[in-house]
Amino acid sequence: MANTMRRSREDLLRVLLDTATDLTALRDVEAVLQAIVRRTRAIVGADMAYISLNDPERGDTYIRQSDGVTTPAYRALRMPLGVGVLGQVATGLAPFQTSDYLGDASVVHDPEVDEIVRAEAVETIMGAPLTVAGRVIGALIVAERRSRRFEPEEVSCVESIAKQAAVAIDNSLRFEEMARRTELLNVEHRRSAAELQLATRMLELDRRLLDAVMVSPDVDRVLTIGRGALDDDLYLRDASGGLLAATVDRAAADAVPEPGTAVAITAAAETLGTLHTGSVLDPDGRALLERVAVHAALALLFSRAEEDADLRGQHELVDDLLSGVDLPHDRLERRMRRWGLRSDDRLWCVALDVSFADARRCRQVLRAAVGRTVMIVHEDHLCLLTASPAWEDGLRAAFAGHGWPLRAGAAGPVTAPRDLPDAHRRASLALGSLVTLGRDGVLDGERLGMVHALLDLARTGGLPRSLTRAVDPLLAYDDERGTDLARTAFHYLETDGSVARVAELLHLHRNTVRQRLTRIGVLIGAGWDASPRRLETHLALHVRDAQVGLRRPGGPART
Repeated sequence: MANTMRRSREDLLRVLLDTATDLTALRDVEAVLQAIVRRTRAIVGADMAYISLNDPERGDTYIRQSDGVTTPAYRALRMPLGVGVLGQVATGLAPFQTSDYLGDASVVHDPEVDEIVRAEAVETIMGAPLTVAGRVIGALIVAERRSRRFEPEEVSCVESIAKQAAVAIDNSLRFEEMARRTELLNVEHRRSAAELQLATRMLELDRRLLDAVMVSPDVDRVLTIGRGALDDDLYLRDASGGLLAATVDRAAADAVPEPGTAVAITAAAETLGTLHTGSVLDPDGRALLERVAVHAALALLFSRAEEDADLRGQHELVDDLLSGVDLPHDRLERRMRRWGLRSDDRLWCVALDVSFADARRCRQVLRAAVGRTVMIVHEDHLCLLTASPAWEDGLRAAFAGHGWPLRAGAAGPVTAPRDLPDAHRRASLALGSLVTLGRDGVLDGERLGMVHALLDLARTGGLPRSLTRAVDPLLAYDDERGTDLARTAFHYLETDGSVARVAELLHLHRNTVRQRLTRIGVLIGAGWDASPRRLETHLALHVRDAQVGLRRPGGPART
């Protein structure tokens, strides 16, 4: 099952890359559409697939290209928006599917359309909307001549292809429109020289941007080309306002007070960020900026697809390493080398709390800061396996630079992959202790003892939350009266009941220590310092020590 899912994801990535490659064939819109439906049908394994485009003037959507459809009436189908699966998906609300179209009462039916569907013998229909820059331009549909329930992975697959297809179709239609306008300008000579110049600039800009995206989907290259066309610096920010890229250095980018002209970067219904200039553009400049924004969206989508594929590889590697199973050395070496690691490296395992921020953003920051590392979200934390000896310095600097609280458990280094499962357990236990205590910092799993194991059990629900119950009367008495009985009891048990040693550690007279011990016995009962209660009391005081630090000498306190 896992191999099938992995192959499906790899096939999806290949389809997305092939779709982007078809952008170079913008002069043939129908070829682009045919390639999209053919690949969609193949990857889902459906009887047929088709793309529809919306007609806002008529309020319907019509099939533009299909693959696997046998009847002419079905190939030429026009569906009112909101009617049938095609009309419903083309409204842009969400993906939709039915495994019994003619008998599905939740679908709005049209008798004439139902007859066409019946003639094609279609039973199952599923599709996703085509949206770009907030506009719904049509739908991508797959259908079966049998009853079938598409799995969530398949629905997600069609939805992902639809996102890329929308950009490809929008680019194709825009290019077609631009070519038509240019031809009219040349034939009719009724357009002004300025309009012709803008059209030519946009065509040239599109060509250069497409070349950049095809060679390498690098958003920095897209911005550099856009900066040359607009003669103005460009700044790309994510949805939360964080700077992703700019044509100036980061310090200069942070100094820009307000954006000059800004356009949203969107894909389907998702806002990826904002692209803005340093000064206000005229209408022609804004049109060019919008073209740059479309290609920046495409580059971001491809970068995300590559990042997701890389992350899946890291997930598989880390899951295998932490499972404890024996892995073939050559295969393990080859997989680890992809991220700059070797099987004989000294590896540290770090369990990092990132609940305060977006995990994707944390991974991007840590990838540059830590170095030779694989990292995945594992259970309730971000798990890092790193061969960088200076990982802690990089971690602290990155978190401090972004104002993030650092809370991490660590273990290692280990010299053999088979030791990583135990290292991960110790790192997770250390992080659990910090979470339970509400403390920040980096805790070495090698320093853990029974108290930290109890703290982790308490955090996960394995033990009652109040691990100090045996000494709660002492804690309450100290809080109320400003005394130091808990510290006295702790050192008394730590020194095997030596009054003289406690007096020395706390800088007290021996009689004062004895008076305190008497008061402790009154508060928590006689026999607290002898078996069988001694262990329970000692562990409770160790938990208190982990919380507030009973080992350090206390200030003046009343007996």
